[in-house]
Amino acid sequence: MRKLEGFANEYLFVLPDEILQQFDYSSIIKDLYVTDLGFYPKAKYHYVHRPLGANEWVMIFCTGGEGTIESSTKKWSISRGSIIIMPPNIEHTYFASEMHPWDIFWVHFSGKLVHEYLSLPTQTQNGFIYSKEDSEDDINYLMSLFWQMIQVLTSGFSFEAVFYDSQILGTLLAYVNMHSKLPGEKKNMGNEHLTKAIQYIYDNLDQRITLKKLTDHLGVSISYLSRIFKNNLDMGVNEFITSIKIKQASHYLQNTNLSVQQIAQGLGYSDPYYFSRAFKKIYKVSPVNYRNRYQSGTSYNVHV
Repeated sequence: MRKLEGFANEYLFVLPDEILQQFDYSSIIKDLYVTDLGFYPKAKYHYVHRPLGANEWVMIFCTGGEGTIESSTKKWSISRGSIIIMPPNIEHTYFASEMHPWDIFWVHFSGKLVHEYLSLPTQTQNGFIYSKEDSEDDINYLMSLFWQMIQVLTSGFSFEAVFYDSQILGTLLAYVNMHSKLPGEKKNMGNEHLTKAIQYIYDNLDQRITLKKLTDHLGVSISYLSRIFKNNLDMGVNEFITSIKIKQASHYLQNTNLSVQQIAQGLGYSDPYYFSRAFKKIYKVSPVNYRNRYQSGTSYNVHV
C-alpha cells in the first residue's frame, strides 16, 4: 500500500502557481525560494517514484526511522541525521522502511542562485548531494530551522512569510554545502533545548501546555527557557504556544465544519470564551466572524 502523502500529524504546504509566478519579478526572492514544504512522521508505506525527476530541487532530512533513496546509478540508506538533495529533472525513487518507517522533513525549492548555494560539493553522484549528521546538536539545529519554516507558513503564503522561508532555506543549503565538503569538521550550531521545546509543543497541541510542564519535560528552569525563546524567536514561550495554537485554529476554521467549541477543546482550551479572546487578540475578529469573512473571501494580517 504505497502512499505519497496523508500521514497522521503531517504538515504539508504547496505554494500556489499564481504566487510562485510572482517570484520571477521579485529581486529579493527570485534567487532562492520554497515551492513545497512538509514533515511526515512515521510515514509508513511512503513511496515516491519520479521517472523524470521533480521540476524543482528536493531536500529530504531524516530525523528518525529508516528509508532508501535511489538514483539511476546509486542507492543511499537513510536514517536519523541523513540529508540528501536531489537535482531537478533527474530520475529518483525514495521510500520508507516497512519495519521502521522514517520521519522526514522535506522541501522543494528553486531559484536562479541554487547552484551558488551548492557550489562544488565533493560528495555528489549525478548532481545528488548527501550528508550524514552524527551530532545530536547539529540534528536538532536543522530540525529547528525546518520547524521555523513550517511555523511561518501556517499563517499563510504572504510575501513576508515566503521571504522569511527563503532566508532560512539559504541557511540550510549553506550548512549542507559546508558539511558535505567537510565531513568530520562539524560545528555545534544548535540549541537542543529550543528544538525539543518546539517539538514538544507541536506534539501536544491538543493539551493545555504550561511552562511548568514544558520545563519539567526538558529539565531546565523557566528563566532559561524564556531566555532562549526570546533570544532565538523574539517572543516568550506562552506567546509562541498561543500563536501556534491560534494559527492551527485558523486552519480548522477555514477547512472544517468543526464548531468553535470543538476547535477550542481540540487545541487544549477548556474555556471556549478564553479561546475566542486569544483568537481575537491575534486576528482582530472573533472565530465566528473569521470563518464568515474567510468564506466571503476576506484576507487577514496576523499580528503575532
